[in-house]
Amino acid sequence: MALVDLLSQHKQRLISVSSEVYVVFKDDTSNWWSPFLKKGIRHCYVVKPAIDKLIVCGKSTNDYELYTIDAKNGIIEDNYFILSYKPKKCKRFLFMLNTCVGHTKQILGINKPFIWTPYQLLKYMRK
Repeated sequence: MALVDLLSQHKQRLISVSSEVYVVFKDDTSNWWSPFLKKGIRHCYVVKPAIDKLIVCGKSTNDYELYTIDAKNGIIEDNYFILSYKPKKCKRFLFMLNTCVGHTKQILGINKPFIWTPYQLLKYMRK
């Protein structure tokens, strides 16, 4: 289901800040480790609806990205996987990977130390 459809279903809730976030999974071949990851699901980031905006946060190879946008154009394409998730209370983890998966798990409050790849995170969220 596309983010636009999900957001239109929750349009009334967008008047106030939503408690759900959306995790976007996409393909990314720009890293040396990309060939070792599942094709089509090599990167992930979080999109959180806010009042008239979308907050995008995620870890890239060189930095941490955190910004707001007005529309989904440019951050979500048709071939991306999108799952909604209600975050749990964030705990302080002893160990966290400094990757897109590590930061996404931190935002979502997922304390599963052996989820290392975007595909493993996708499988866990589908349960």
